[in-house]
Formats: sequence, structure tokens, C-alpha cells
Amino acid sequence: MIVNTRPIDLGQKTNVLLKKSKCNFIHLPLTKIIKIEPSARAMQNINNLSNYDLLIFTSQSAVRYGAEYYQAIFQNDAMIPILAIGLATQESLKKINLSSVTPPKFDSDGLAEVIKEKGYKKCLIFCGEKKPRILSLTDIEIDTFPCYASHDEAKIDLSKIQDQDKLVVLIYTQQSLEVLVRELPRKKVQNIILVAASKRIKELSLKYGFKNCILADSPHDEEMIKAALIEN
Repeated sequence: MIVNTRPIDLGQKTNVLLKKSKCNFIHLPLTKIIKIEPSARAMQNINNLSNYDLLIFTSQSAVRYGAEYYQAIFQNDAMIPILAIGLATQESLKKINLSSVTPPKFDSDGLAEVIKEKGYKKCLIFCGEKKPRILSLTDIEIDTFPCYASHDEAKIDLSKIQDQDKLVVLIYTQQSLEVLVRELPRKKVQNIILVAASKRIKELSLKYGFKNCILADSPHDEEMIKAALIEN
């Protein structure tokens, strides 16, 4: 059985693709996305858009909860380049008529590469309430616009999967991995195959005691599911 651990809204596309593959799967969200009101500092940042030469959206949720603030004040004659961390984020921007580019690698390291290559000096990042990893990967001036929070799911019913002989679990974020570790019986950890969205998640999984962790070719749903089907 394949386990989709994405939040309810973000996991719907994953579910559609899993259904098309005709595999046995379950959607068991480990986290949930909550909109938060931007702080006074965040609003000050966005009201001074002309100070930035780059905008970054770090997730689909950043687009869903942050793009409206950008759209409310941006001027067509002062278009600022937009960098989306991945294809799903880029597609979310496209749906609201915002053009963007993606980095060669769909992660924070990829964002840092683009910043260095293009010589950007100051950027505004639309992100969650946690400090984005990109802050530690570049020396340029970066301001943030936190517009959502990712919380652990309060009620996770693992009884739906505990009797399965083989589980292949899709893990997209470090937070989801940590929730899984906390909720799973210790003896169950070694019997699970993880499909990790990033090298960093795979490395962390080994520290948490998982013996089998496959790194997907990319963090996108299609590649995650492709890797899971091979192991399922």
C-alpha cells in the first residue's frame, strides 16, 4: 500500500495520480496548512515592492495565501521577476496569470544557484512562518512574507495502515517525517519503505532509523509516485 501523507488540499492531485495508476493507496495527512495574517513587518515589505529585484514563492501554499497581497499592489509597468521553487508552484502562479521561472534544481539550493547566477541583490520571499532554508544559502539581502503555517495533524489514525504487510510512504517535508516518526511504533519503522522528496529528507530518515528510503528523481508528484510504484 502507498501512503500519501500530504495535507488535505495539496494531496488531491497526488490522489488523482495514484488512482490513475490503479494501485492500493490511502491518503493519511500528517500535516495541515493554515492561513496566517501577515505581520506589520511583512506588510511593510510588500508595500515597498520596488525595493526588490526578485520575488520567490517557496510553495503552492505561498501562492495560495500570499499572491493576493502581491496582486493588490503590483504595477504592470514595474514587473519584478518571479522565481518559483518547483513546477507545481509555477503552475499555481500561472493559474492567476503570474509568469515565473523555476531553478534547475527544485529546492533551496537551486534557488541559491539562480540568485548567484543572475546577480540579484535583494529579494522578497513568500513563505510559511518558519524561516526558509534559502536564508542560510545566500549572502544577499532577503526579506520574508510569511502567509501560512504548517501544523501537525491533531488526529492521525494509524490503525488504517498498521495491519498492512508492506507500506510505501510518500514524504515531502521534514515536518511530515518527524510526525511519522513520533506516531509510528518503533518496531514498525524498520518495515516501512519511504520515498523522499529531497536528499536532506533521505539523510534525516536514516538518522531516525528507517532502513529503506528511496530518493525520488524530483519532489513532484509524478516522480514521487513513479518511485513508489517501483517499490510497491
